[in-house]
Amino acid sequence: MTLKIWRDKKGKWIDAKEFFSRLKEGISETTALQKTKLQIGGTRIMLIGITLGLIMSLIAYKQMWWVAIILLGALINTGVQYLGLIQQRMAYEEVAKQIKIAEEESKKEEDKKVVNEIIGRPKNERR
Repeated sequence: MTLKIWRDKKGKWIDAKEFFSRLKEGISETTALQKTKLQIGGTRIMLIGITLGLIMSLIAYKQMWWVAIILLGALINTGVQYLGLIQQRMAYEEVAKQIKIAEEESKKEEDKKVVNEIIGRPKNERR
């Protein structure tokens, strides 16, 4: 007998093996935009931590000047990474927007074809 320690959305108890198999499946189905948004959130936390560490090392500059230098480099590197992720998110959002527009246009064209087929038939064949 296995220990059931988690509940799914339906309230059914599941064991660790089932939980991790569902987790793996869910993670594999995430989109690039979702992954980028998660990376942006993590990078924000890193920027806050690095900034606070830099401030604290500057307060105790006489003993921790070398930590300030390392954190300054990390702050610059992480800031550039953050800007790159923002640009990547904007690009993915633009692609998603274009895909949505293309799908709407395609649907409109399909609707026009159906209407033209109906109009093009003789009256006795229309239903």
